Amino acid sequence: MDAAPNRDPPDMGHVSAATHAENVAFHGSPQELMEIACAGPRGALAVAGLAVFVLLALWIAFFFFVFAPRGSLG
Repeated sequence: MDAAPNRDPPDMGHVSAATHAENVAFHGSPQELMEIACAGPRGALAVAGLAVFVLLALWIAFFFFVFAPRGSLG
C-alpha cells in the first residue's frame, strides 16, 4: 500500500500574499513597535477577566437558585 497519495504537482504560477512585505510586515519605526509591546496585552486580559466574571456570576446564580432553595445552608 502506498503511504502518500498521488497528488498533482503544485501550481508554480501561484503567488501568495505573504510574499509581499506590506501584507505581513509592521509599517512603523522600532520606537512605535516598542511602545506597542510595552502597552501589554490589555485586550486579552480584559477578555479573560470578563470570562472569569461571567463564570463566577453563573456559579453564584446557580448556587442560590438551585442549591439554596433545596435545604438549609447550615
